[in-house]
Amino acid sequence: MHEWHNGCVPALQAGEASSILVSCSNRYLKDMFSSYFKKLSSAKKLAILALFLALSVVANTVLDIDITPQNKITITYFVMFASAVFLGAVPSLFVGVIGDLIGHLLMPDGTYWLYGLTLGLLGFTMGCMFHYLPIKNQYVKTSIIAVVCYILFTVVINSVVNYTYALLFLWGGHANKTLWVYLAAYLPPRLIIQTLVYIGNFFLCFAILPVFQRIIKRAGV
Repeated sequence: MHEWHNGCVPALQAGEASSILVSCSNRYLKDMFSSYFKKLSSAKKLAILALFLALSVVANTVLDIDITPQNKITITYFVMFASAVFLGAVPSLFVGVIGDLIGHLLMPDGTYWLYGLTLGLLGFTMGCMFHYLPIKNQYVKTSIIAVVCYILFTVVINSVVNYTYALLFLWGGHANKTLWVYLAAYLPPRLIIQTLVYIGNFFLCFAILPVFQRIIKRAGV
């Protein structure tokens, strides 16, 4: 029997409240994995996770071309989008962070842990948006993901991360420039390069999206 709280709503017992909280948490965590990923056997889950982890490492090493210490030509956006589509939010977070870490262990030049963290957050954000935006048209959904992630990560988060990189590694911990002075001088030329890189990555995403859809449909999802 529930006791009535404030005369109208039954108060939950401590055990019932804990049970509801655990149930909601489990459901939330399950929703962070794609339907395609959840249908796979344990062995196939490990295999596809290892595949995307390997792709992330390759994208961060072999296929990564440095133009300046903070500007590079890369296909990591494409890899993280593909991971988000097939795996979901949480596995893509893992792929981004661990893939960048392994890549830097193999090629340690320019190592900075915040780059891997932002890459993981990019995959997590893409996974959440792709699987839970209530939009049926996959191309419209992908376009929204592209715009949101461009503004959030390329323009805002990565610019701040690059400032902290300059502060710690280029200026020896001394703030030679304030954040706003740095961004005013640095952001426009950086965005020219990174916008072109970003457009190229999402051109690949749009081009291969029908292939992704066929693979997922073939799996019965």
